[in-house]
Amino acid sequence: TIEKAVNAVDGVTKAVWDVDKKKIDVSFDDSKTDEMAIHHAIAASGYDTEKVPGDLNAYNNLPGCCQYDHEMTMNQN
Repeated sequence: TIEKAVNAVDGVTKAVWDVDKKKIDVSFDDSKTDEMAIHHAIAASGYDTEKVPGDLNAYNNLPGCCQYDHEMTMNQN
């Protein structure tokens, strides 16, 4: 879901979600998009980022296996 949302952003050339690290690596053309557009795309898919809270309606429509504890701390390593 996260990869699909990020890859749909115009200017993103590659987005790979690392399941173990719960981190996404993104390559993008900064003349077409920016970091905040990527954060907003992830949030629109229902997931929080460290900069933008996830859309609650999208989150509620995620399968149970994709929902998570909103109180957990994000891995910044």
